[in-house]
Amino acid sequence: SFSPKIDLFARNKAMSNLRNRNRPISGQHVRPAVLNNLHMAQSGSLSLFSPAKTNLFLRITKKREDGFHELASVFQALGLGDTLTIEALDSSATADVLSCNVEDVPLDGRNLIIKAFDLFRERSGNTSFFRCHIDKKTPMEGGMGGGSSNCATALWAANKLCGSLVSDQTLIEWGGELGSDVSFFLSEGTAYCTGRGEIVDTISPPLSTPPGSFWILKPSEGCSTPAVYKALGLSPGAELPGPDPVQLRDKLVADGLSASVCINDLEPPAQKVLPKLVAIKEALESGGFHTVLLSGSGATTFALSKDAEASPRAALEAAGVWEESMYVAGPLPFVSRKPDGWYSEQ
Repeated sequence: SFSPKIDLFARNKAMSNLRNRNRPISGQHVRPAVLNNLHMAQSGSLSLFSPAKTNLFLRITKKREDGFHELASVFQALGLGDTLTIEALDSSATADVLSCNVEDVPLDGRNLIIKAFDLFRERSGNTSFFRCHIDKKTPMEGGMGGGSSNCATALWAANKLCGSLVSDQTLIEWGGELGSDVSFFLSEGTAYCTGRGEIVDTISPPLSTPPGSFWILKPSEGCSTPAVYKALGLSPGAELPGPDPVQLRDKLVADGLSASVCINDLEPPAQKVLPKLVAIKEALESGGFHTVLLSGSGATTFALSKDAEASPRAALEAAGVWEESMYVAGPLPFVSRKPDGWYSEQ
């Protein structure tokens, strides 16, 4: 089993607002989250792990005429994430209730959790409202899919609490309407994603945790996704040449993670937006991490070493680029789920 070490001195700006307090809307009380995987906290209540993800590789193949970018990527769920405690409210409720332990998370209709509950009611015909508390640990503005994961977790929980009215495949289709990364979290934990990310082909069995130690780290600054895509500079209809993503996927599944297969077309433009990402990558590679890659549009980087005792902080300190505000977590396992269950932090 894994016990990720999170450097308590290394928190990004958003996570520094963590006060371990509830902020229910409308003054309503929300119970603290229960910290196991799939737990009936009491009648009608679930506590669920909401995992972060990383892109093990990311190809941007073209910019569509509608402005969206076509991508091809292998997404992987990680043993780092939030805990959502969700319950169905009684029939007198007229609105969902959302709270979080972090100040910067919106608690109204802007939050994808509320959008998930709204869509579930609209499509399923069930009229239940829900209470949800988010115990947030996934770094914000890190390209790790925290909001999308919360959305998928809420959608799955609403369906479960209401008697499993629809299949996982239906939830995947609904998830694609809520956000590009949402559907992935309704896969088994490893998936080849195309389109905007909403076309999900589950890789089964899911990938196992690679040998050695797998870490993630993020500077205090985030990367604006629109700014990164702007720096990529594709015009509508333009294609971006590069390796065949199907061949990358097959090599990754067959041979595991390596610098030759773990590529990210958004890494160079992200490094223009946030130049310190270059120094971070170089320091980790010099410090013995054989595979280092920006996750999505950033600003989180993952680093894999063959050494189970490897320390990204030590590598960054040796290169003179360590900052106390950096967020570091690891070693992290890869996590997965069975079709009839949900993710476990392991």
